[in-house]
Amino acid sequence: MLGPDDEIDGDEDDEMKIHDGSSSYNRKDGSTAHHPHIPTEPIVKSFTYHSDVPDVCKVEDVALGVDEAGRGPVLGPMVYAICYVPVSRKNDLKKSGVADSKTLDEGQRDALFEELQGYREWTGWAVHANSPQDISESMLRKNKYNLNALAHDTTAKLIRETLERGVRVTEIFVDTVGPTATYQAKLSDLFPGIAITVAKKADSLYPVVSAASICAKVTRDACLRDWSFAEKDMDMLSREFGSGYPSDPNTTRWLRESMDPVFGYPGLIRFSWSTTTNLLEKDGVPVEWPIEKDEAEDQPEISQFFVKLPPTNTRAGGKKQKDQHVPSIHKIQLERVSDRDKFFKEMRAVHCLRL
Repeated sequence: MLGPDDEIDGDEDDEMKIHDGSSSYNRKDGSTAHHPHIPTEPIVKSFTYHSDVPDVCKVEDVALGVDEAGRGPVLGPMVYAICYVPVSRKNDLKKSGVADSKTLDEGQRDALFEELQGYREWTGWAVHANSPQDISESMLRKNKYNLNALAHDTTAKLIRETLERGVRVTEIFVDTVGPTATYQAKLSDLFPGIAITVAKKADSLYPVVSAASICAKVTRDACLRDWSFAEKDMDMLSREFGSGYPSDPNTTRWLRESMDPVFGYPGLIRFSWSTTTNLLEKDGVPVEWPIEKDEAEDQPEISQFFVKLPPTNTRAGGKKQKDQHVPSIHKIQLERVSDRDKFFKEMRAVHCLRL
């Protein structure tokens, strides 16, 4: 089983198909795909999109599925998606032919995604795309926020927001991240009263999870296909990213060819992946930081800048005042404020410091 910090290698069949264009593009068969929920501006920060909530989902019991796309790739967003339908319509969803997105090609995924939009009277969905920059910041910060925790919190966020929108969720089906029992217990604590099933390969077992898988994969594909670089002068970069998985030779070739030896990579890349750091350490320009460890050790400790006040008179009731500390610039004379120091008296100063 993969750990929370592991990278995931994909198969060639899972390679991303990259197209030039915007949120609308022509497929190989001549038809047009529309993805209006994808931002047109650079995806620097993570974003969330919710479809309209069908009225029936506010009055009938609802089943909700959760899945993701892009957990393992070294580039692009990690997208979590939910899809929900009335429990009474689960069989209708199954008849539509939804299946795990990894078993479908791009055209099939797009066609099923558009078909889901045609069921808007009884089907709702939402996506949250964790941007590469946010993923890098989370995993590289001092108190590391690993990929499992990010996945769990993103799932909980989407479910919570859906409940807040008035959806009457009574069943939740989730493709597992980490130990199944632990994850299920965590979600059950967060959402008491809802029947929760966490399972391996849930996207191939439950149609509502398969539908979520399609929403996630189509969203990630569109984000990469239409990727707008926040950095300037990126037009010269190839968009042949490959699948984004470290095992994909097209991806590793793009990483080698696109690396700047000083500035590294654009924000499309996840800097927390070992694939990225290894390439930067191997082929990047070494950096010497101006503050060395021995210089820092020569600095005085913060406690050297404070002195302890002598005991003061007791307060009413016989209790002593607490010890006080005041700044000390190495040698400080502590004096009582005299009656002639009008300014200090107006400021209610008890002591003044003579440097």
